[in-house]
Parts: sequence; C-alpha cells; structure tokens
Amino acid sequence: MRNTKAFKEAVAQTLAELAHRVVRLAPSTVEDTIEKNISAVAERLRIQVRSAWRYFDAAALADRLADSANAFKESSSEKGVGQAPMPPIDDPELALVLAGVPDPLA
Repeated sequence: MRNTKAFKEAVAQTLAELAHRVVRLAPSTVEDTIEKNISAVAERLRIQVRSAWRYFDAAALADRLADSANAFKESSSEKGVGQAPMPPIDDPELALVLAGVPDPLA
C-alpha cells in the first residue's frame, strides 16, 4: 500500500493540513495512521484497499491528529511529565545528600 501514488498523495496532503494547523508530527506517524485507517475501512466495508481511498479525507484526519496531539500535550503538562520530582527543601535526606556534594567555591 505504501508504494502507491494514492498513499503518497494522502501523506503529503495530510502533512500539509497539519502544517496549516501548526502541528508537527513525524511523517512515519502519519503514514502508519493512514495505513491503519485505510485498511480498517477496506476490512469493515469488505472492499478492496484501492476502493477505500474514496473515503479518505486529509483535512478530517489532520483535525483528529491535531486534536490528539493537543490533548496529549495538555494532559502531559498537567501531570508534570518531563519534570524530575523534587523533594521538599526541609527534607533531612536531601540535606544529607547535599552535604556530601563538594562546594565549588571552597
């Protein structure tokens, strides 16, 4: 499927739509999503994959991918993902660890 003209055009259209929405996704992510969606449509409708392309809409897919990416960013920032946990300043274990660190000014 990935070597077809329709697939390459669908990826290009979807990436262009995502660029209009200022959303950056790896092309491989878009390719995997398109392949999965087209295969699912063909299977559910019991049609050939080449016939399933008539149901493809790059703008709608870009909307869903953008919504997913934004929801992931919001949920990650709310939970503090990507930030190391910091113990309280008055923690005695932290004081013990910091006491063992040499002072560069000494």
